[in-house]
Order: sequence, then C-alpha cells, then structure tokens
Amino acid sequence: MSIRTRRAAALFALVVLLVPGLAQLPALAAPGAPAPGPAPAPSRTPGDPVAGLRDLDVRAAVAPTALQREAVDGLGPVRLRWNAAGTPASILPLDGSLGAAPGDPVTAARAWVAAHADVLGLGAAQVTGLEVVNDQRFADSDAHAVLLRQRFGTLAPATGGLVTIGIADGQVAYVSSSLSRATGAPAASTVSPLQGWLAAAANVGLAVPAGRVADIVSAVSGGWTRLTVPGFPQEQTVRLRALPMADGSVRPVLEANVVQVLGGNATAYRVLVDGATKDVLVRHNAVDNAMFTNVFQGTVTSDQCGARHAFELDDDLTKTITATAIAVPTDDVTVTLEGPGGLHETQDLLTSPELATFSSTTGFPAGTYSVQVCPFDDVSITVGQYAVLVATSDSGAPETGGVTTDPRWRYFTANPDLGSTAVGSVPGNSVVGCWTDTTPDCTTPNGPLATNAANDGPWDALHGVPTATTVGNNANTHEAWADPLAPGGLFQAPLSPTRDYTTEFTDAWNESGCDPTRLVPTGNDIDATVTNLFVAHNRMHDHSYYLGFTEDNYNLQLDNRGHGGVPGDQEIGNAQAGALTGSPTYLGRDNANQITLNDGIPGITNQYLFQPIAGSFYSPCADGALDMSIVGHEYTHAISNRMVGGPDDGLTSEQGGAMGESWGDLNAAELMFANGYSNGASPWVVGPYATGNSVAGIRDYAIDQNPLNYSDYGFDTTGPEVHADGEIWNGTQWEVRQALVEKWDAQFPYDDAALQKECAVAHGAQSPLSASHCPGNRRWLQLMFDAFLLQQGSTSMLDARDAMIAADRMRFGGENAEALWAAYARRGMGRDASTPDSDSSEPTPSFATPTGPNATVTFASSGAGRVYVGDYEARVTPVADTDPATGLGASAEFTPGTYRMLYVSPDRGFRRFELTVTDGSARTVTIDDTRPNVASAAAGATVIGATEGSLNAEALIDGTEATNWGGVTAENVDTSKPYVAVDLAGDVQTIDHVQVSALLTPTTVPDSGLPLAQDDPDSGSRFTALRKFELRACTSDCSSAGATWTTFFTSEDDAFPGTRPRPVAPDQTLRGFEVPPTRAAAVRLVALENQCTGNDEYAGEQDEDPNNATDCATASDRGTIVHAAELQVFAADAPAGGSTTGGTATPSSSATGGTVTPGAKASPGAKAPARTVTRVQLPDRLRRGTPGIASVRVTAAGVPVRRAGSLVVVRDGHRSTHALGAGRFTLRLPRSLAPGLHRVRVRFVPADPTAYVGSVSPVVVFRVTRSR
Repeated sequence: MSIRTRRAAALFALVVLLVPGLAQLPALAAPGAPAPGPAPAPSRTPGDPVAGLRDLDVRAAVAPTALQREAVDGLGPVRLRWNAAGTPASILPLDGSLGAAPGDPVTAARAWVAAHADVLGLGAAQVTGLEVVNDQRFADSDAHAVLLRQRFGTLAPATGGLVTIGIADGQVAYVSSSLSRATGAPAASTVSPLQGWLAAAANVGLAVPAGRVADIVSAVSGGWTRLTVPGFPQEQTVRLRALPMADGSVRPVLEANVVQVLGGNATAYRVLVDGATKDVLVRHNAVDNAMFTNVFQGTVTSDQCGARHAFELDDDLTKTITATAIAVPTDDVTVTLEGPGGLHETQDLLTSPELATFSSTTGFPAGTYSVQVCPFDDVSITVGQYAVLVATSDSGAPETGGVTTDPRWRYFTANPDLGSTAVGSVPGNSVVGCWTDTTPDCTTPNGPLATNAANDGPWDALHGVPTATTVGNNANTHEAWADPLAPGGLFQAPLSPTRDYTTEFTDAWNESGCDPTRLVPTGNDIDATVTNLFVAHNRMHDHSYYLGFTEDNYNLQLDNRGHGGVPGDQEIGNAQAGALTGSPTYLGRDNANQITLNDGIPGITNQYLFQPIAGSFYSPCADGALDMSIVGHEYTHAISNRMVGGPDDGLTSEQGGAMGESWGDLNAAELMFANGYSNGASPWVVGPYATGNSVAGIRDYAIDQNPLNYSDYGFDTTGPEVHADGEIWNGTQWEVRQALVEKWDAQFPYDDAALQKECAVAHGAQSPLSASHCPGNRRWLQLMFDAFLLQQGSTSMLDARDAMIAADRMRFGGENAEALWAAYARRGMGRDASTPDSDSSEPTPSFATPTGPNATVTFASSGAGRVYVGDYEARVTPVADTDPATGLGASAEFTPGTYRMLYVSPDRGFRRFELTVTDGSARTVTIDDTRPNVASAAAGATVIGATEGSLNAEALIDGTEATNWGGVTAENVDTSKPYVAVDLAGDVQTIDHVQVSALLTPTTVPDSGLPLAQDDPDSGSRFTALRKFELRACTSDCSSAGATWTTFFTSEDDAFPGTRPRPVAPDQTLRGFEVPPTRAAAVRLVALENQCTGNDEYAGEQDEDPNNATDCATASDRGTIVHAAELQVFAADAPAGGSTTGGTATPSSSATGGTVTPGAKASPGAKAPARTVTRVQLPDRLRRGTPGIASVRVTAAGVPVRRAGSLVVVRDGHRSTHALGAGRFTLRLPRSLAPGLHRVRVRFVPADPTAYVGSVSPVVVFRVTRSR
C-alpha cells in the first residue's frame, strides 16, 4: 500500500497539532529553575496543513518490463520517466520530435501509439480499444494534445488509464501517460451505487444514520447516480467505473464524490469503493483549501410539481419578488407564486433557468408566501432537479423601457487600499465596470468588460435573459454565513431589476473591528462583497478562456454554447462563508478553498472573513472575497484540476498538488501585473490585503523574491506539504518567466504597459494579442496553460518541466528551449534531476543544463560536511559531500548563475557563502571550516543542564536544524526563561562568535502515516519559535548547582523576527552573532522571549469581538513553550589556515542577520580582518507623508568603522548603494511609502576585505500608518 503524503489543504486552513502520550525527556534542573508547564492544549494555526484524511491508494507500484525498456531505444534520444503503473509518465524527445504525425491529430496519435505499443506496455487489443476523450487544442495555435483513454470491458477507468500525444507541425512532440498494462474486464459489481456512496461517506467520517437512508432521493442523469442526502446540502454523485490493479487484475469500483459544505467547514473526497467488497481502494481529498447553495432545492417530474417552498414577508413594503429557478437546460419549468388574499400567479419565459418577477405597485401584504416549480408539460422534464432563489425588494419593477440593458458592477481590481485597514479610513479605490458602456461613470481602467468569445452576453444573463442578480453562465454567487441546513444564513445577493450592482463598500467589518453584530440582514457589506466575488470569478473565467480554458477544455459554465465539454458547472461562490461560526471554532475565518470535481459538476469556492486569532493568525479585519490574489488563486485550482489529466482525474500527486498551489499564485499575480492593477504592494505578494503583510503575504516569500530550488523539497516547518513546497515551483517559474522576459525584451519590451494590456485584455470581438507578439511574461503564461493539457493527474515537477519544454516546441518551434533549460537548471531541475515518483519529497536536484555550458565545481574543506544550494539544511537534499566515505562526492555541475550556498559539518557548524559561475570552467572552492563548533556533540560537547520539562535538549547541539529543543514551562517564557547549558568541547577558551537557529521541526498530523521526527507535539508550532535570547558563560565546575554563570551577550529584541500574519521559516534559520571575547568552559542559552511573548505584532486586543481575545501571551498557551534548533559556538583562539584553489567559501550568517565574510582570504601570517556589526535603528511606526529617518551604524569591536566601504540598502526588494561616512549613515525613507508593513536590511561591503569583514544587519520591520 502506498500512502501519499499530499494533504490538499486550504490556502489558510486549520490544523490541530496534537500528538498525545509522548513522554518528556528528563532534564537537569538548577535550583530555582522554573516549573515544567502542563501539557499544552491543541493549537490551530491557519495556513498550515489541514488535519484531514490522507490521500490513499492501495495499489502497489509496478516496474516496467524488460521489453518496454528495450523498446525505448527505438524512440531515439529521449528523456523518459516511468510512472507507478510501469508505463511511461513522460517522453520528451531531445531533438524535438518523436516521429512524424501524418493525417489529422487523432489519426496521427493512434498511429503513434500503435507503432510504439511495446514502450507503452500495451497489446494490440488494448491499442485498438483506446477511446478518444478529447482532441485538446492549444489556444490561438494549431497544436493539439490528443487525449486517449483505455476501457476495461464496457467501463472506463476511475482514475488514470490515459495517454496524451502532443502534435504540432506534423510531428509528435511529447507523450505522457497514466496507462495500465492490466487487461480484461472487471467482474460485475454486486454493490449498488447508493451502497457504494454510503460506504465512501462512512470512510471519510460522514456516515448517514441507518434511519435516514430511506430518505435519500436518487436520480440518474449524465452517467451519474445523483443523490439528495439528508444532512448534505450539496448533491452527491456516484457512478460505476473500473480500477486496474498492480497484479494485472481489474476491479469494479463505485466512484463516489462525497461533498459537504456546512458553514465554515468544507469537505469533499473522491472515493473509489470496491464493487464486490466495499473496501476503499483509492481516496483523494478534493478540497484545495468548497456546492450549490441556494434558498430552496427540490425535484420535479413530468406529472408532478415540486414542493411549495414557504417564506415570510414581515412588512407591507415589498414591491418586487423575484424567483430564479435553475434547472438543466433540457428541463422546461414554470414558476408559481402563492400568497395572502388568494394570490396565485404563474410565469413562464420559455427558458431554463427561469426568471420570474412578480410586482405590486402598492406593496405585497405581510404574511406567508410560497414559490413552486412545476413542469411546463408532461414531456418537458428529463432530469428534474432544480434550485430556486427567491429575492425581495422594496423597489418596484422598472417601467417599460426603463431596464438598463448595459449592466454594471462595482468591484476592486485587486483589493481595497491597503491603508484602509487602519480604522477610520474607508477604501476609495473601487471601480465601476460596465459591459459595453463607456460613459464617465464607468471607471474600470481597461474599458468595457464585454468579451465576445468568452461570453454570449453579459455576466448576469442566462440564455440571453437577465437574472437581475449575481447569477450567470459562468458564476453563481451568494452570501453563505451559515449553511443551507441551519438558521442564520440568508443566501443574500444583490437584486437589481435595472442591472445596477454598484452598492458602495463601507468597510463595515474592518471599521467595526470584526464585530459579529454586523452579521445581520443586509449588513457587513454583503451585497458589495457578493458582487465583488461574482465579478472576480467572471474576470478569471474570461482571462483564462483566451489562454485555453475553454468549454472543450473542461471550463466552468452552466451552458457550454455547443462548444464541447460537459455543461452544468458554473463556479458557485460562497461569500463570507461560515461567518456566523466564529468563536470558538473559527472555521468561518482566515480561510479560502476550492472544490473541483469532474467536468459537469459545479466548482465551489468558499471565501471567508479574516480576523486575528490568538496564537494562530494575526490578520486585519478583512474579507477574502475582496482580495483578487486569493480569489484568483482558488479559481486557478479549478483550471489546473480540469486541464491536467483530462475532465475526470485532476491533480492526484504530492508534487502535482504543490504545483497546483503555485499555479494559483502565479496565474492570479500575472493577471494583475499584465492588466496594470495595483494591490498596494506587489502583484507577486499573495494576499497582502487579507493578511496585512505587504512583503510576503501568506507565503514565506513573495514570488519575485523567492530563492527556493528543487533540493529544498520539505524545507518548511510543516515538512513536505503542498502549500510550502508549492513555493519551490513559484521560485522556479519566476526564474523561467524572467528568462523569457530577458530573451524577448529588446523586441517586445517588458515595461511597455500598453503592450502588456494588448496582450492580456480582450475588448468585445477583439481577442488579446497572440503570445508570439508579446513580451516574455505572456509567452511564459501561455506555455503554462499549454503544458496543463500535456500532463497526467499524477504529474511531478519534472514532468511539468518537460511538458512546458514540449509546449514551447509545439507553439514556438522550440526557440526558447535553451533559456528554459538554463532557468530550470538554476533551480535544481536540470539535466540529471530525478524523483523516485511524483509523490516523493526526496528528489535529486541537478543544476546542470543539457543545452549550454556547465562548470564542475569541487568543494574542499578541512573537515567533512555536506554542501547545499540555498538557505536550508533540514529535510533538504545536498548536492555534494566533502566526506569521501559517502557516495555523493565533493563535486557538482552548475550552469552559469549566482547561487546561495550552505556548508554543514557535524563538528564545524554551518558556513554560508555565495557561488558565482560565469562559464564552463572547472574550479575548486575551499570552504574555511577550520574553526570547530565547540558546542557540537560531534566535537565532544555535552548538555549538562536544562530547564525542568525540557524536551530533546540534546537536539540543540546535534549539528542539524532538523531537530529542536523545546522548553515547556508553567509560566510564559519571558517570565520562566527556559535554558539549556552546554559543556563546550575542550578546556576554558575565548569565544567570540555564536550561531543560533530557531527553526521549527514539523509535527506530524495524527493519522498521517508519517513518523514523528522527535517526541514533541509542539515542535512545529510557529508562535513558539525563539525570538530573543541571552548567553551566559561559566568557567569552572559548571555542572554543579553552585556554578557561576555570567551573562555576556543579549540579543536584539528581534534576533529572530516575525511579522503578520504569523512567523515563517525564513526568519527562523540559523544566523550568526558577534559576541564580546569571553572566556568560557560552558555556555548557557537562555530564552528571553518567544514569538508569542515578545512580538508586538501578536500582542494586545486587536479586534472588537467580545468573544475573541487576541493577545498571544495571555489568550493562548503558546507563550509557555519555546523552541530552538541549534547553538553553535566558535572560539577566537581556534587554529586558522587552509589553502584556496579557484575560490574560497568563508563563514557567514544567514541573509537576515549576523556577519558575512566575503570570498577574499588573507595571506598566511597576515593580520586577520576585523569583524564588523551593522545595525539599523528607526521607529517601528511611521505616518505616511511624514519624513522617516533610519540610522545605520557599522562597528568593529564597538568602534565605528570610518569611511571603509559602502552600504547596500534593500528596502522592500528595492536595492540602493551608498558610501559609508564616519561609521554612521542616515537613510531617508520616502514620504510616499504605502500604509502597511515594510522591511529594511543593510549590508556593509568593505573596500578592503583584508581589513574588515562585511556584515548584514537584521531585517528591520516597520509599519507605515495612514495620515489622518
């Protein structure tokens, strides 16, 4: 059995990190030490993995046969990877062609498969039996991705069984597959569809009580058995399929979609149940962290009306009642309204959906009314299921000729002004978008919204008939405060007979400080929010349509207009989802998610309110439905899950899930960039408005500041996880994007804003410019969409790389191949990169390109250690090892570029350095590791004391960031001050440099099937990470209770910084600290603050919700625990020396603090360069429009460094260089800085490296507030 580690998680999901029954490590406590704390309560941290059921697949992996391997030689030079079914996952020809493709694309595809059946592992009958799923066409191109599928007897496979053949210019350019070598037909199923669905629901913890099974209503349509199940607001679906097994047999399975969206909770699983045994064989979490929710649902037959759905009018003021009955297009229905005084009125517009408007000039009397859906006649119903939305208005229906034929919507192009999160400032940057009108009150920046190719009419119309609300062919959007089965939610949406959806946004949620009493009918800006979400979904629909997400490529539309695909699946948008489910569960907060199932089943998105939560997530009082980077991210989950793997599979692998998260980030960001929409920060920051973080948003890194590479898989404090590892793909795709930008910039300028809009914006019948006439970023985005169609659901990052390179061959004739390969190589996905399978978190990186020069770099060191590319060591893959006893070797190949490097030795500590490769010349880099880490266990150091209750104290000196020490006490750590004492290797010595890491260790989610890294259930809790510390020294008898400990160093308050909405890994990695020369036989690390107790960003009451205390230190238990991963100590009197050939890698700190030593090395016998310290001082808050001044000081041994070099200032990613005066520099900050968080870091670069060692200041975070 294989257990996939992917947890398809929410963008801002919740996790319960609770592992009971773990014993604490005994500790050596000094007298007066703080008491150990109680076992902490579960901690929920939004943005971490969902504690849902793991994906499951009981099928074993199968190796390819010898015949298949031999047949590969007949393909010519190719790059081929095998999948878990023992068939080719990906075949990329190195010369661009796998052979000629004569005839039409489908004929050519079949011919290629028949000619290469031996490679694919298929027999003649299997080849003949392949059916055409779709001839998938690239947008604005003659290229095709032909998708064929196996059949087993009369059944299609429930997952996999596909082969995609990419064809362009008369050649086969690429092949991918999820084929099975199994043959034969499955036995007949003895399990009914209902029984199969019930088994699936029970398996995911949603069992239906036996007494309610008889209440389930069943209907069959579109190949599915459709179930209406008590307790499940959404329609449930199940169908019979086949599942090929590893042993060659084929099982009958019931493919069941179990969906339950209730309040703030969204659950959706795709489960394959054995048709004979009811065993669950495959389970996949379909929530990318939701179905149709409306006021009334029911069924109608050809001879029987649906139920009378009652509703109340509380006053006599209602003048218009609108009922929108939504059924499948083949069903023709009528709508009847009944009420007091014998009211009985029926309307029929001969359409479906049916829009009925009932009016009274004097007002309808208060009382009980009902709406009923009936068949038009006895032959008009084929399916019978419907939903009906009833909306009322105190405004009368317009007079004849008064209907506005041109609808308009008020919305935010990116998000509300970031400065508006300061109370008292309502955002004024919304725009009014009109369908075709160009009058001055239509203020959307890129003109009318009409796009003729993507739509047959305005967004609020169905079959040409206006709905007068936020229901249309592409999207159906409403409020979802509660759920369809509970009181409170009203499914509110704007209703406008004049089609004017321009309600002003008052910022009620933020201005009230998250006051839950605002959640009353028409309150909390619900009409404005629903409108914004409806517009955002339509914008994403139209944007992606021109890139290839069309009807025949499985897009989201109620009516596919005869263009292919399966209709009936417009995007269902739930605004302010679960808002009434606030404290204490907070399921309806700080979240966004997307459910995407098979083509023809509506997609669902839940967008939530944001609110600060103690010890978990510190956001402003914001609304996620207003943040385009979040809405666009979720919608792109629907795109990638439909286009990758065809209409039924979706992304099913760990690496595929990670890329799905990244594609969401990238597509939404590119839409904003190309259209010129400003989010107040950078388009490459995900969620700046909802999270309150304008630097990195919800991610560890802004996309354009991302340094990650393929070797970093599993780097984050969550361990391998799709959101975290999706950032690796973010960084890689940024590298690819910028490579294409650079390649085409001279011909198609990147900074030509008008050209960018021509390439991105459609106007009426005019489509965007072809990618071949656009800057490199549009070419990159088009290739991303093209590559979707070439991949299988179980794709890996390397498969996606190959698909993109093949797409370039198919669309652009391969003219970008060299640039693409070099870019992928710089991020570790080069020529020799490999992965055991697409679910693996242990890939092998390669930084060499097959198309250009590569330099062989040999690393030399005095000791033995591993060499990593990047900033991380824990859980990531090294590229070289200077220990000859290992098989990795001390050399690696690199394509030209600049690389951040890390050397890790068990007894000599960490060394950071930079490697620049300019050509293919071989070189040796000598790493200066002559100073041992005298606090390492490998060098002989031991732990001689720790606060009582400490967990894993030895982890602090084990030479790796993969484990950590946990100090657990009864009081908050700023009071208890937990510590670990270390007896240093050797005798009393003078120490002058220490390195400390606060990196957290992943806590395994219960039932994940993964082992714990160590016994500490809170080792990964973000707010427990060390923030401030002090060091104490002892010179004799240090293990005794009477030992004398003297404080010799106290760190800055933000030695390990953190900011909203939560602490992140880049701020926790090991960094260096220069300390006064101090004699010591032992050193004690004392925690003074953790992120919870010492960070103002997480302190105080930050909202007006009376049920929600937000102060981390007092309203959560996170203040009682602290974690640190490494203490490394270096002696000033340690031996120095070492030769250099071709370059030197010398010790340095992380990029966010400590010292940095440049590559030059002093001659033997010369005086060692003086170490320096760079500090930046400025207020933590500045008012916009007022001058801000930062003071920068550079010192050596406490003495100012005078005119000895330059300062490189990096502010929010903007770099500038300044001359250093007399050891001090005044940095003037722009008055125009946007409200929100900003970061400054300063690097001192000495003019004479033999005189001074360069240094980098800690990152200084400050907030700019809006001027009053």
